[in-house]
Amino acid sequence: MIEKNCDLWLEPADYRCILTNAAVSNGEAVLDTPSAQRAAAKFAGLAEDLGRLLTARGNHVHEIRPGLCSFPIKQYQWAGPSLAVIERSARELAQIVGTGKTLLPRPGCGEGELAWEDVAKVLAALPDNVIVITGP
Repeated sequence: MIEKNCDLWLEPADYRCILTNAAVSNGEAVLDTPSAQRAAAKFAGLAEDLGRLLTARGNHVHEIRPGLCSFPIKQYQWAGPSLAVIERSARELAQIVGTGKTLLPRPGCGEGELAWEDVAKVLAALPDNVIVITGP
């Protein structure tokens, strides 16, 4: 894992991650993080597509569209971010993206109120093709 200040949507990459939770309402994923909300504005039907994946396969990393992955940070919508969920998501992400350049917003930090130092420890095993971004 390396860190970089860049924009999730402007930096060239093979994969982009949006931060998610397990919540589904009326068949649609509840997209309550800034990265997920920006993705929903870019990709019509994203909430429905992720809702189907969450219902069928559970709260895991999913490639929702080619090059666009969910990255769960919470077990439930109203729960705070969980280091255990973030660590599991990091392992799953590494398996899905292989060696592809992957952008991941800092999970659980900012509005999630987790300390970056704690999150960085659970992400430390990610390979250097995964870039944790600090920009928008």
